[in-house]
Amino acid sequence: MAINAKITKPHINVFYHKGSIIAESFNHVIWGIEEEGIPYVIEGKQEETALELACLGAESSNLGVGIGIGKDGLLILHYNKLQKDHPLFRIKLKDSAETLRKIGANAARLVKGIPFKAI
Repeated sequence: MAINAKITKPHINVFYHKGSIIAESFNHVIWGIEEEGIPYVIEGKQEETALELACLGAESSNLGVGIGIGKDGLLILHYNKLQKDHPLFRIKLKDSAETLRKIGANAARLVKGIPFKAI
């Protein structure tokens, strides 16, 4: 038995391109996740596209859900059981605060297995 084994709490990964996106620019996404009560981790990464980031997030999340925000301001919600080029949702970071919040809520609702909010 490993004494120092790291136990990771289940969470949604929110990955963004750290060279061009600041974490505060997607606060509404985070608030949508928080409203649904699901834990999340925010991390800046080198990958540039939202699709790469979302897939990486979904693959490395123990809940299988990832959100990626690319260099170009595209935001993608992905699930690890889907094909890489078929994400669940694709919006722009410049979309309304309401839309951004719904994307966050929908990421959490995917985990909960309840219907998505309309976007």
